[in-house]
Amino acid sequence: MENKTKKIGFDLDGVILDNTTFKVEKYKEVYNQDFEDWQLSSNIIDEYVPDREMRKHIGDLASARNFTKILDKDCIEVLKRLKENGYELYIVSRRGKSDNGQKAAKESIKELDIGKYFNKIFLCESENEKINTIIDNQIDIFIDDRVGVVEGIYKKITLPLLFDNFELVQKNLIEIKYPIKQVKSFQEIEKEVLKNE
Repeated sequence: MENKTKKIGFDLDGVILDNTTFKVEKYKEVYNQDFEDWQLSSNIIDEYVPDREMRKHIGDLASARNFTKILDKDCIEVLKRLKENGYELYIVSRRGKSDNGQKAAKESIKELDIGKYFNKIFLCESENEKINTIIDNQIDIFIDDRVGVVEGIYKKITLPLLFDNFELVQKNLIEIKYPIKQVKSFQEIEKEVLKNE
């Protein structure tokens, strides 16, 4: 089975890399506050950490750190199969304006040896730049854990997928404006890709 026309894009933090475990540890260490991983996911953190300065401080620490823990145990195998089956794979990640954030992302990718699966890696400064990068590069399917991104590409690409490994939509903890499909694992991502052939 060869499919050379489909381009699949992945967000990095919160889809490929686990960044919430680090945040849980840092909130405990810096502010002596206990959180569960799901409370610090990008779509819901404001409700559990209303202090913007606290969020910014921990966010800055997280974005400048190498994450070497893959979020989903099947991630590498699925990336490998998709690549072998002729799909073009991309990372499109918002890492802010800081050189440290961009450098940490590159180092994480290198340390985990996952760069070989991707045709190109885009590290964007803003959510708007990220959305435009996905559209401008004609990525057909894109997987992101941020509601704002998937809503921003809705009806502009073939298949936007919300990566919701904590099932926050299903639990009515977050809302999405559009009928966007949610996936909670790389096996589900692969099924959606194959359904879209």
